[in-house]
Amino acid sequence: MDIRSRTRNAELARGAVAGAVGFVAGYLLTWIFAGARIADLTIGGIFGGGVPDWRAVLWVFYDSHFVGTRTPEVFGPGGDRWAGGDLIDTVELLGVEYLYLVPVVVLLIGGVTMARFAGARTARDGAMAGATLTLGYVPLVVLGLFVATQGGVAPSPLRALVIAGVVYPIALGAIGGAVTGFYFDSARETGHTQRT
Repeated sequence: MDIRSRTRNAELARGAVAGAVGFVAGYLLTWIFAGARIADLTIGGIFGGGVPDWRAVLWVFYDSHFVGTRTPEVFGPGGDRWAGGDLIDTVELLGVEYLYLVPVVVLLIGGVTMARFAGARTARDGAMAGATLTLGYVPLVVLGLFVATQGGVAPSPLRALVIAGVVYPIALGAIGGAVTGFYFDSARETGHTQRT
């Protein structure tokens, strides 16, 4: 294995770690900023009951990515759909709309960090470094889907995978990285112009 591929593997590994740290940081920030509003959440019905705070925070964290929490579908004796299967926006329901900024800020910072670690000197290199956050973010999004279900209530799986797991970390990580790379590219050109 040559030095270039070892360097690339190290960048991918750092991106995976940074993405995982970003997911955990976003979850913890959601708990800090909305924990009091989430406490004592309950689900009605025969499968209902009290919802552990950590699980309710996970629903809100997914919803801060515009994923939505799906309610269980209820069918009547004839197979007619009676209710449920709806997507609920728990962020709006709890009145904590500022939480939409949590994943945005965390992933932008992650993209900037990855671009700095990679030594990105162009917007393109920075964007590529920032997009590696997905490698650590998407596995935790998938894992979170398994532990977030209670009484048939859970984040929408497809939306969680696509929007929270792929679109958010790729787009925001790349933007943060690109801005960082662009900044250092501009600073380098300005320094070069002033010396000549």
